[in-house]
Amino acid sequence: VSTGDYFTCNGYTEKGGWQIGCNKKSGHGSLTLAESLMKSCNCALMEIADKLGPDQFFKYQNRFGFGARTGIDLTGEATGIIIPRNKLNVTELATSSFGTTFNVTMIQIAAAYASILNGGEYYAPHVVKQIKTEDGVTVRRDENAPVRETVSQTTSDFIKDALYMTVEAGTATPAKVAGYLVGGKTGTAQKRPRTEKKYIVSFVGFAPVDNPQVMTYVVIDEIHDPEIAGSSSSATRMTSEILTEILPYLGMYPEGDIVYNVDLDLLQELEENPVDEINEDAIPEDYEDVEPVTE
Repeated sequence: VSTGDYFTCNGYTEKGGWQIGCNKKSGHGSLTLAESLMKSCNCALMEIADKLGPDQFFKYQNRFGFGARTGIDLTGEATGIIIPRNKLNVTELATSSFGTTFNVTMIQIAAAYASILNGGEYYAPHVVKQIKTEDGVTVRRDENAPVRETVSQTTSDFIKDALYMTVEAGTATPAKVAGYLVGGKTGTAQKRPRTEKKYIVSFVGFAPVDNPQVMTYVVIDEIHDPEIAGSSSSATRMTSEILTEILPYLGMYPEGDIVYNVDLDLLQELEENPVDEINEDAIPEDYEDVEPVTE
C-alpha cells in the first residue's frame, strides 16, 4: 500500500457472501489513502486489508501490541482479544480492517497511537515518570527506551498529516482548538447484539501536530441520544475542551492563525463536502463473526 493508491467505495463491499456496508451508504467514490482515513471509509479499509493480506495484517496487529500486555506498571492488565491467524478468513479480515470483531484495551490503543506520533518508536507506557521524596530526592525514575519499531518515520509523518486534516475538515472537526494544530481519529464500535443499535464511540486526539506533546483518548459507552448514538461528535467536542485546558497548563499557548503544510486542494474539497461518521449497519445483524481469542 502506498500513499499514491486510490480506492473505490460504492457504499458496501461483498466479502465471503456477506454485504458489509460503509458509513456513507451512497458511497464515497474514488478515495486517496489519506481521504480513506479522513472519511473513515470502511470499503477503502477493507481494500487496504486485502492488499496487505492476512499474514501482514496479523503481523501488524502484533507489532502494535494488540493481543498482548503493554507492560504498564499496574496490576491486572488485560491482553485484549484478537482473531488468531488461522481463523482470519476473508470476512474476518474485512471486518477487522475497520476495527470490528476484535477487542483492545484503552492503554493498547494509546501506546499504539503514541508509537505513530513518535515516528514509529513503541514505548512501554508508565503511570508516572518519576517519584521524589519531599526533599526532592528521586527514589524511582522510569527510563524509557524504544521496545520496537511499528512504522517508518515517513509513514508516521503521512499519518499525522492525514489525522490533522481529519480534524480540519474530516470526521473530527469539533475537536479543533483555536490557535493550535490538532490531529486525531474518530472511532465507532457496535456492541452485541447488533439488533439493539448500541455503540461505543471514541476519539484519539493529539497536539501540536508538528511536534506532538499531548495525546488524549476519549471513549463514551452508549450515548443515550438515538440521533447521535453512532457518531463520535461528542467525543471530539470533549477532546477539544480537554486540550483547551491541558495545553496552556503545559506551557503551550495559542499562536493565532497557523499555516501548516498540507494538501490545500484536498483540504478545500473536504471543507466543501463535510463528512460525518455514523457507522450504523456496517455489518449485517445476522452475521455471526468468529469468537476472537488470544493466540
